[in-house]
Amino acid sequence: MSVLHVEGHAHLEATLLDVEKAIRHLDGAQHTLVLVELSSGETITVGGGPRRFVVELAESTTDRWCVVDPTEGEHPIELVVGGSLAGYPARLCVDLDVALEAALTFVSRRGARSARLVWSQET
Repeated sequence: MSVLHVEGHAHLEATLLDVEKAIRHLDGAQHTLVLVELSSGETITVGGGPRRFVVELAESTTDRWCVVDPTEGEHPIELVVGGSLAGYPARLCVDLDVALEAALTFVSRRGARSARLVWSQET
């Protein structure tokens, strides 16, 4: 079972379409964070929008992975995530297609990280 958390509301048994719609709705202003939780406790968080996103997958309380763009560096990009403006390293800011690939693979393959993306274990 997947639980989709959007704007303080939990949607039980969220479908892939529900997750995709929620991520596409992120606008970097009013809608800035989507979290999907599996029954195993694993989560994926997608924040930001509308063009750049940060994606974090938590396999446990200590194992956290972020999707990275290896062509980008450390210079900060400002994004609103969870309602707060912060500077994220450019390598952690990905486009919509990458964010969707990460989230939809996570949900459809029950917590898997997409092998088509580059992941970095972040502290």
